[in-house]
Amino acid sequence: MVRGSIPSQERFFSFQDSERLRFFFLKSCEVFRDYKFVMLPSVEMYDPEVYTDSYKPVVIGTGADGDILNLRADWTISLARFLSSIKHLELPIKVYYWGNVFSSTGDMERFQTGIEHLGTEDTDAEVVQTISEYLKACGVDDFVVSVGHMGIVSKMVKEHNYEERQGLIKALYEKNFSQLEPYPSIRDLLYFQGDKSMVESFCEKRPEFEKECSELLRLSKALKGIEISFDLSEIRLQNYYTGLIFEFFHPNVGHPIAGGGRYDKLYSLFGKDIKAVGCAVYLDRLL
Repeated sequence: MVRGSIPSQERFFSFQDSERLRFFFLKSCEVFRDYKFVMLPSVEMYDPEVYTDSYKPVVIGTGADGDILNLRADWTISLARFLSSIKHLELPIKVYYWGNVFSSTGDMERFQTGIEHLGTEDTDAEVVQTISEYLKACGVDDFVVSVGHMGIVSKMVKEHNYEERQGLIKALYEKNFSQLEPYPSIRDLLYFQGDKSMVESFCEKRPEFEKECSELLRLSKALKGIEISFDLSEIRLQNYYTGLIFEFFHPNVGHPIAGGGRYDKLYSLFGKDIKAVGCAVYLDRLL
């Protein structure tokens, strides 16, 4: 490698982009003023139980005791590890973060800010509302929130073995009709997109999903002034999500600019029984 060159996955931020990132940070301090701010180290101990197939962390070496070290790949997991270590954590609690995450695929370093609500069951709408407020404060108005429910997808694929489940989830994520052709009930989820009347229609056809549909409709009713679209095939690849999930889309960007959902079982991996919901904003995409 030529001295002075940088890896292909690394990037420099221009003065203009650096100034905009500073602006995004100041807006997070303003909009998330009621949240506890959390700073965490970028280097972590690698844990294969939590970093599953959804991640390819950047491994940087070993510690003095032989543990494998990696750069932070997911803020939610890092927060769960940290907050679970607090012996007397007062719940409910709301926290927000700002910082980088690293990946061995795509751009090596990305910046995120986000919020997490712990110890609550009915704050999904508050999280969506707050992230919407943040995006608007950053000058992003023309966005749509796509909402789904991991509970529906999980129930539909649970009868398959692990390898099949992973393939079906990936096919749903990619909206791959042809791959889902042998699984008509799962494939049909791709057609269930629209407003709350679509959710009501689905619930009539599949009453076994009444609980999940009622949670979707309750979220719709609670949100004010936000354009929302339901997509029952909407999923997030991180396997810790258990309930409502949501992604924010803008017509000028081909990928979500923010995303999150409910994850009520992640903390059990760290010895805690804590319900939680959160959402991250992908600041590189806002640039």
